[in-house]
Amino acid sequence: MLTDRADTASEIRWRPDPPLPEQREVLTARERFILYRGGLGSGKTWAGAIWMAGNVALHGPGSRHVIVSPTYGMSRDVVQAAIADLWPPSVVATYHGTRNSYTWPGGVEVLLRSADRPDRLRGIEVSSVWIDEPSECPRSLWPIITGRLRQSTRWSHQILLTGTPCGFDWVFDAFGDGDDIAEGCRIVTASSSANRANLPEGYLASLEGIYSSSMAAQELEGRIVSMEGLVLPFDAQRHALAFEVNRREPTWAGLDFGYRSPAVNFWQQYGDAWVCVGELNPSDISTEQLARRIVAEGYNLQRVWCDPAGKSMQSTSGRTDVDLLRRAGVPATYRTSTRFRRIAYGLEVMRAAMDPSDGSAPRFYLAEHVARSKDGRGLARSLLGYKFRGQSDTPEKDGVHDHAVDAARYFWANEVGTEAPARAVDTSQHHRKQSTTQRLRR
Repeated sequence: MLTDRADTASEIRWRPDPPLPEQREVLTARERFILYRGGLGSGKTWAGAIWMAGNVALHGPGSRHVIVSPTYGMSRDVVQAAIADLWPPSVVATYHGTRNSYTWPGGVEVLLRSADRPDRLRGIEVSSVWIDEPSECPRSLWPIITGRLRQSTRWSHQILLTGTPCGFDWVFDAFGDGDDIAEGCRIVTASSSANRANLPEGYLASLEGIYSSSMAAQELEGRIVSMEGLVLPFDAQRHALAFEVNRREPTWAGLDFGYRSPAVNFWQQYGDAWVCVGELNPSDISTEQLARRIVAEGYNLQRVWCDPAGKSMQSTSGRTDVDLLRRAGVPATYRTSTRFRRIAYGLEVMRAAMDPSDGSAPRFYLAEHVARSKDGRGLARSLLGYKFRGQSDTPEKDGVHDHAVDAARYFWANEVGTEAPARAVDTSQHHRKQSTTQRLRR
């Protein structure tokens, strides 16, 4: 733990718990730019919080520092949670909600900021920067934040980036990889298994049972992998199922707000499999109107999984999108956990359900009327047109195929992705010719 004596910043003593070898390398690195690239649960956030505390002591009284997260929600749920555990209680108690900052002894200020609008960072001058999950931040953040590193103090300026890689994105462009690392940069790579002792029992096993080998290399080992072509192994015949919809049955949904062109898909369970039983893909519609459309569908909704950004988006009524849905009777919910929020995780859950690695029957289906839909923005058409962007693991966001798939991803990551991989039901008989009015029950 860190301890402090509250007279001056020079008397802060840095006494963290013993770090892992990779964390120690980060904490002692002298390069100007440091990238701690690791798998999920590899101790990146721990290293970032301790590294920032060390910079507070090294730069001394009057210095200013900034921690940047992709969104304020992620800052609150990830960074501030780590700070509460690792920084001295006397410092944690100084949090100022209006300024969104902490104050250390000696007048040292640590700002918490969001990368959603990088231009708003142009006015600050700081001594050190910690960027959490940089691959989820816009490319424009990097030239802006590096230009803010100019406050005059007694120690050298540094920027630390901590996150799971995302293919050949702007972070790769800035730092390089392997034998081709940019000048003045240090890359430290850590695997999730290296921090196994500090992770909940069964955490890694649950992820290893979902990820393919290539995605495991990225998400668990912190390595950069190249993805190309179609994102998901969807087959319009294999994944279509004769299913008579009963709207009184428990139903779940995924929802992507889509900037007034939202997508909603509804899911019901059949044994260990899930079937998309309906969808909405309206255009030019407000959140209030969308909520009424969802309620009018008449499903027995249990949970509607949304983009976490819906909790921060303000509508014209002054309320957030999630609040508007809830007020209308839609059980909207979301998670901000890094594991469930990552695009790669949700897609891997869907991929494993479409094409199980053990050769069993799929657990991902579309009801026949959904699979045969001619709607260009519908889930069936969107799955067939969903492609990787270049060599990254990020899908192409074309404003057509992404909304329906994103809605499905929110459902699969948050509702199904929390379960251990299960044995798929034998649905081979449903690929034989049968009446579309036949009811398939659990």
